[in-house]
Amino acid sequence: MIIADPNSSLHQVREELARMTHLYAMLSHINRAIVRTDDPQDLFASLCRIAVEQGGFSLAWVDLVEPGSRRAVLVAYTGVASRPLQEQLMSSALDGSDRRSPASRAILNEQPCIVNYLLADSMLHGCHREIAAHDLQAAASFPLWLEGRVMGAFTVTATRPGYFTEQEQKLLTEVANDVSFALDVMRREEQRSAAESRMQYLAQYDSQTGLPSRVLFESRLRDRCQHSENLVVMVISLTRYHSVLQTLGQAASGEMSTAVASKLEAMLPSDFVGRVAEAQFAVIQDDVESLTQIEAMAALMHHNLSEGLTIAGQEVYLEPYVGIALYPQDGTPQNLLTRAIVAADMLPRDSGGGWRFFVSHMEQVPRKRLDLDTALRRALKRKEFVLHYQPQVDLISGKVIGAETLLRWNRPGHGMVSPLDFIPLLEENGLIWDVGKWVMNEACRANRKWQDMGLPPIRIAVNLSARQFQDGDIQSMVKRALQTSKLDPKWLELELTESIILLSADAVIRTMQNLKSEGISHALDDFGTGYSSLSYLQRLPVERIKIDRSFVSNITSSPGDAAIARAVVGMAHSLNMTVIAEGVETEGQLGYLRGLGCEELQGYYFSRPLPEEDFTRLLESGRGIAPAPRAAAPNHTLLLVADTEDALAQLVRTFESGTWTVLTASSTRLAFEMLATRKIGVVACDRHMAEMPGAEFLRRVRDLYPHAIRVMLSDMMELSTILDAVNSGLIYKFLVKPWDDEQARSCLRDAFQLYDVGCENRDLKQKLQVSVNAAA
Repeated sequence: MIIADPNSSLHQVREELARMTHLYAMLSHINRAIVRTDDPQDLFASLCRIAVEQGGFSLAWVDLVEPGSRRAVLVAYTGVASRPLQEQLMSSALDGSDRRSPASRAILNEQPCIVNYLLADSMLHGCHREIAAHDLQAAASFPLWLEGRVMGAFTVTATRPGYFTEQEQKLLTEVANDVSFALDVMRREEQRSAAESRMQYLAQYDSQTGLPSRVLFESRLRDRCQHSENLVVMVISLTRYHSVLQTLGQAASGEMSTAVASKLEAMLPSDFVGRVAEAQFAVIQDDVESLTQIEAMAALMHHNLSEGLTIAGQEVYLEPYVGIALYPQDGTPQNLLTRAIVAADMLPRDSGGGWRFFVSHMEQVPRKRLDLDTALRRALKRKEFVLHYQPQVDLISGKVIGAETLLRWNRPGHGMVSPLDFIPLLEENGLIWDVGKWVMNEACRANRKWQDMGLPPIRIAVNLSARQFQDGDIQSMVKRALQTSKLDPKWLELELTESIILLSADAVIRTMQNLKSEGISHALDDFGTGYSSLSYLQRLPVERIKIDRSFVSNITSSPGDAAIARAVVGMAHSLNMTVIAEGVETEGQLGYLRGLGCEELQGYYFSRPLPEEDFTRLLESGRGIAPAPRAAAPNHTLLLVADTEDALAQLVRTFESGTWTVLTASSTRLAFEMLATRKIGVVACDRHMAEMPGAEFLRRVRDLYPHAIRVMLSDMMELSTILDAVNSGLIYKFLVKPWDDEQARSCLRDAFQLYDVGCENRDLKQKLQVSVNAAA
C-alpha cells in the first residue's frame, strides 16, 4: 500500500496510487509471461507490450549487445517510434562517443540509468528534436543479465518529467531481474539442463496460473512482516473446486484456476497474490488502516468469486470461503498463513461462502473434526479401510506390469470417504504410521497371493509420506511386511514425494539406499509439482519418475505441458530412469507419451482403481492395451484441417490423387488427437478456424511436433502475414485460394520431400551418435 504525505494534495496521492497500481499489474503479468514463455524473443516482445499496456509507459524497448560489435541493437519495442528515434535513441553505440543513450549507459556501467529530464541531458543533444516530437520527458534503462554478464537493456519512457521515483526504480529493477532470471533459465535449457531449471522455477510459481506457489508466498510473507507494522493475510478456499473437476474432468483445472487468478489480480492489482494449494489462493495486504477496510475487501472478493464462471462451456459456482489473519495480532510470520486457512475452514460449509477473522479458540479441534478423528481411530480396528489397485501398463508390450496401492475408507453410514478428507487427518493425528503399516502388509500379501495363483508377477507400488519417515523405522517396517508375506523384494516399489527430501536429505537417501540393497525399487511421485529438489535427484536411488497428471491432461494441445513432459522424460533417461505417466485418459495422450519415449502409463484410459477381487479378475483375463507399433520407414500421411465438411471435401478432391494417405479433421481439437495417435508428415490447415486461428494451431503443431511440415490455406493474400509466418518458421508454404490443383499438389510433394530429408537426417544423426557412444 502507499502511505501519502499529509502535505501532498489528493490529486498527487491518487496519481501516485494509479502509477503504482499499473506497475504492480505490470510485474504480475510479466511473471506470468515468464512462466509460459521459453523463447527469449517472445519474452522481449511480451515485456515491451506489457510495460506499455499494463505499466502505462509511452514507449518500451529492449536492446541487445550485438556479438562482435560495439553496438546494442533494437530487438523489440512497443509504442510509437519514428525511424530517426529508433536510430538515434533506441539503438545504442557502446564505444567512447559522447552521445550515449540511457540503454548504452546501463549496459556499460552495469547498473540502472535514470534520466528524469531527457531534454536536459547533454549526452542526448543530438536527438532532442525527436525526443520532443514524441513527447518523451523521462527514461529509465535497466541492464539485462545472462550468465553473469550484461547482455542488453530494458528501457521505458514516460511523458512526465521526474517520473521515476525510488519506488518505480525498485519495481522496475525487480522486473529486469525477473527477466534476467528467465533468460538464464532459457540458456540452461539450451545446454541440456532445461528440466532442472524449469522445475526450479515451477517450485516458486504455479504452472497453471503463473502465481507464486506456497513456498514463495510464505517467503514473501516473512519478508513483508519484517518491513510492515501491520499486515493482513486472506486465504480464499474454493470448496466446490474438486467437485467441479469431478464433473468436468481434470482438463478443466487450468481454465478454472486461471479464471480465478485473473479475477483476484484484477481486484488486487497492488497486492501480492499466490496459489497456496490446488483449491486455495492467498493475498497479502500491507499497512491496512482499519478493520472496515479489511471487511470491505473480503466482501468484494467473496462477491466477485461467487459469480458464475464459464468453464468448458458450462457455468460453475465455486463458493469462496475467505479466512483472515492479522499481523502481529494473530501470530508470527511462520504461522500466519496457516491461521488464515484455519479461519476459512471454520466457516459453515452449507453457508454458500463468506469471510471470517481468525480467533485463538479456532485452533481447538471443532466437533465435526473430533468426530472424524474418533471414527478414524476406530476404523483400523473395525477393518473399515480397504485397498484399491490401479494398473500400470508397459507402453511397449501393452501388458500390465504393476499397480499402485490406493487407500480407501468405507465408513459405516457414510459410504466411501474421499482420501482428501481423511488422509491429511491421519497425518495430523499420528495414525498414518499404523495405517501405513497395515497398507504395506496388505499390499505385499495381495501381490504374493496373485503370484501363488500362477498369475504373471507384477510390481506393487506403495506410497510413503513425509510423516511416515518422521514417525518410525521405515526400513524395519518394510522388511517385516516382506518377511511375513514371503514376497520377493523385487516385486515391491515405494513411491515417495519430493517433499520427503526436505526432511533430512542425507538420512532419507541412506534409508532408500539400504532398501534398494534389499532389492526394493523406488519411484518419485508427482514430479515437478512440489519442491523439485533436483540437486538431490541424481543422488536418489530412484528407478522411476512419475509425470504428474496436471502435465498430462492437456499434453496433446498445450506446448507448455508437452515441453515439461518432454524435459522430464529426457532428464529421466539421461539418469537411466524410466518414466510412468499418471492420469492418462485418452488415446491421444497415450500416443503422444509413447512418442516422447515414456515407458509406462497409469490412468482411466486403461482402468480406474479396482478392489482386490476386480483386480484379480483383470490379471486373470490377461487384458492390456495394443502394443507399440514397430518403427517403420516414414510414411506419407497428409492431415487436412478445416471447419466445415464442404471445405474438407473440396480439399480432399484436390489432394486425394497424390502419393500420400489423406486424413481429415473438422476441428483443431480433433486434429490434435489425430496428431498424437498417428505419424503425420504434412499438416495443411485453413487459416480461419472457429476454435482457434489457423496460425495459432500451426504454432502449437510446430512446438508439439516440430518434424511435421506445416502448410497454411487461405482465401486471402496478405503479404505481411505470409512473410511473418514463413520467416518465423511457423509454416513451410502459404496456399491462396483459388489455386491450380496441380501446383497445389506439387507444393505438397515438395513438403513431403522436405519431411523425408528431415527423417533421413535424424536417422543418420542417431546412427552417428550410436557409433560415437560405441567408440567411447
